[in-house]
Amino acid sequence: MLRNPFKTFLILLVFLTIGDVNALSPFKSKKQVDTVEKTLVPATDTWHEPPYTELQVIKAEKSLDAIPASINKIQILLQLSDWYQESFNSPKALEMAFQYAENALFISKSLHSDIYAGKCYLQLSMLYQLKNDNLMIEVIARKAIAVLNKTNQIDDLAESWVMVWSAKMRTSSPISQRLNPIFKAASLFEKSGNNRRIGDCYREISELYFSYSDFDNSIKFLKKAIFYYKAANLKEESFLPISSRLQIIYEAEKRNKDIVKLRNKTLLQQSKLKNEVFLRNSMVIFLLLLLIILGLLYKSFRFKKRTNKMLEIQQNEINKKNNTLQNLVVEKEWLLREIHHRVKNNLHMVVGLLASQTEFLKNEEAVQAINNSQNRIQAMSLIHQKLYQSENLSLIDMPSYIFELTEYLKDSFEIRNNIRFFLDIDGFNLPLSYSIPIGLIFNEAVTNSIKYGFPDHRNGTINISLKKNRSNSYVLIIHDNGIGLPADFDPYSNPSLGVKLMNGLAADIEGKFLITNSNGTKITLKFTINESNLD
Repeated sequence: MLRNPFKTFLILLVFLTIGDVNALSPFKSKKQVDTVEKTLVPATDTWHEPPYTELQVIKAEKSLDAIPASINKIQILLQLSDWYQESFNSPKALEMAFQYAENALFISKSLHSDIYAGKCYLQLSMLYQLKNDNLMIEVIARKAIAVLNKTNQIDDLAESWVMVWSAKMRTSSPISQRLNPIFKAASLFEKSGNNRRIGDCYREISELYFSYSDFDNSIKFLKKAIFYYKAANLKEESFLPISSRLQIIYEAEKRNKDIVKLRNKTLLQQSKLKNEVFLRNSMVIFLLLLLIILGLLYKSFRFKKRTNKMLEIQQNEINKKNNTLQNLVVEKEWLLREIHHRVKNNLHMVVGLLASQTEFLKNEEAVQAINNSQNRIQAMSLIHQKLYQSENLSLIDMPSYIFELTEYLKDSFEIRNNIRFFLDIDGFNLPLSYSIPIGLIFNEAVTNSIKYGFPDHRNGTINISLKKNRSNSYVLIIHDNGIGLPADFDPYSNPSLGVKLMNGLAADIEGKFLITNSNGTKITLKFTINESNLD
């Protein structure tokens, strides 16, 4: 089925030896690739007799129907396919070759013969090569490889790898994809001892390396090819063109090295010339830049001198204004402290007047109202006291303020130890616009808890919490464990002044005010302060 292509190979090498070395550059035309490829791929050889004469073919075709499915019939079918392949001069002949090869494959599969299935796939791959179907060449060849790997048909397996190489050559695949299958084929031929085909493989490997100007590897594998041709007992004149090819490669390598040396020398001279021109131009540009820089520096020095004088005059004026402003700020702070101090004294005076007024009142409700007013005024007075005593005249330290207000209310109602206070206050400051409403709400809530949450001087606790959450939101909670709110208590329609006051103050700071029963009375105030108000 397979023919020796060695004579075709010799003709090709004679052509390559006479031709220009550059004909094997990486830019080979498709025709050149096909010519080189045909020297290795098993194909028809005009110097060999076909497997049958035409009369024998007719006789064999007539006898096929009488022959049962067997290895003998597979062999006849493959020989007929081979004859039509050898006689390929029309599409019909190629079609007959395909038909007989496919029939042989069908019988091989039915007989579970991996050996002949592999041979059939190999035959089909070569037929697809005649058909120029590059994709199917590789696909069918790889099917042959898959089947023949299970057998001991090493030569056929190697020829299948040759067909894969042929497909890669036809599709101009990368060099690594061309080398891999041909190396595998060479390795298998070495295993089977087929020296002539080993030489063919190494010759093509040498040509591949030569086409990419890798002369060292090209020479190396061409020498190997000659070695195996000699081992195959081929006459020296049969591979004489290959020996001549060695000289061509040597000369090409030498010429390439000379060209590289000459190119490097030219590049070096050009580089030196460019460097000299660049150096000269750089010196001229450097001198010009130096003169420009010196001129700019002198101009900058003169300008800076004039600017410094102007800045010095302006700085003196600014310093005078700063001193004046500083004095004004100090005076303003002093005045604010004095105002807060006087407001605190005036509020204390009002508290004293209200205390004096209670001595002349007989009505208990009136006395109680004056006492509540005293506590409210004291809550505001305490804020003004803390302002003039602190460094910051606009912010109130809330933990200290709540603590002192709590102590004042404890003393005002003389609760001794009947009611215990638990404070949980975060450390932060609040502006005056928030601290006064919060202080008054706190005063009302604690006062109500003391007065109404623990009748008959019963013992109890009041938990006070003021927490700062994320995004400048705050929560004030006053929770006692007293008797709680009456069942009919409505915080939104209650006529009590204290409840109305707390609701109104909460609305002033845009807070949310709640009064609920929770094992006692629980008052909750939630409010948010913009960061700009905290400065």
